[in-house]
Amino acid sequence: MVAALCLVAFQVSALTFGPPSWPLPARSAPPLVRVVTPAPLPDGGSEFTVASSATLQRLYERAAYDLDTVRAGETDVPRLYLAALPADFGELEDVGARKEAFLRTVLPLILRANDEIAIVRTRVSALLEKIRDDEPLRRADARWLASIARQYGVIDTEDKDPQAALSGAAGRTLLARVDTVPVPLALAQAIVESGWGRSRFALEGSAIYGQWTWDKAQGIAPSGAPDAAHAVRAFDSLTDSVRGYMHNLNTHPAYRAFRAARAKGASARTLAGTLTRYSERGAVYGEELVEIIAQNDLESFRDARLGATNIERGGAWDDLESVPQS
Repeated sequence: MVAALCLVAFQVSALTFGPPSWPLPARSAPPLVRVVTPAPLPDGGSEFTVASSATLQRLYERAAYDLDTVRAGETDVPRLYLAALPADFGELEDVGARKEAFLRTVLPLILRANDEIAIVRTRVSALLEKIRDDEPLRRADARWLASIARQYGVIDTEDKDPQAALSGAAGRTLLARVDTVPVPLALAQAIVESGWGRSRFALEGSAIYGQWTWDKAQGIAPSGAPDAAHAVRAFDSLTDSVRGYMHNLNTHPAYRAFRAARAKGASARTLAGTLTRYSERGAVYGEELVEIIAQNDLESFRDARLGATNIERGGAWDDLESVPQS
């Protein structure tokens, strides 16, 4: 199992292999739309589950979700956010179909998480510019910026004057951390860490990036190592797993080289080579990521984007029924 390095509780901690559990909402499942056979597509933008892999494939087909046209830049990615992989996902016998289903599933989640970061980054950048120009911040803006800086491990809770602290190097560090992860790299790591969605951790805990936790109540014990000090962090949804992975890369001191190279506009393949400490396999891990990116033409998803609007119901969905959870 590839062990990822993580940050505990949003604070820079001593380096250890395997991700600690940075604070996520308690594992209480959010309201979902349960999709059953015959397969309904939920309203675009809502998280949903499916009863089987066959149902999932039909949903993507009926949504006209085609990876070839996305690669070509002819269509956007529909806002379909699968909350958890169906239990039989690893049993798909057609390898090509399983890989396509996995990419269709993870791609919109990565784009969603990146969009969330981009929104925060835009506001952070504007407020830091005001600080550099010696413009006073509104109290609400100052509080928000300080909370983001603490969340990203740039200032601590004891700092009496966050605005002053962010006027120099700390502000530059914050902007370097609040940034998106290249889509080809995020896809490649999801593939490697979850075995194309077949790992027990991905299926049972929506954990697609192999993140660790020292709180066994929040994770799944590794097979064959029931007495291990760590567990693999389980998540309420696949989206939360993606968010946790991105926060890890954006905050942990082990990934300073990654963030520095990203700030200079490095490609996904170049960035993969900086992640030698994400895995105990070191440089070999980065080489595998580069190979995965090349073999699966993941660079073609570099400029993929979510559709501007949610998918409308009706039409192709007339023969499908959704069952909202109570």
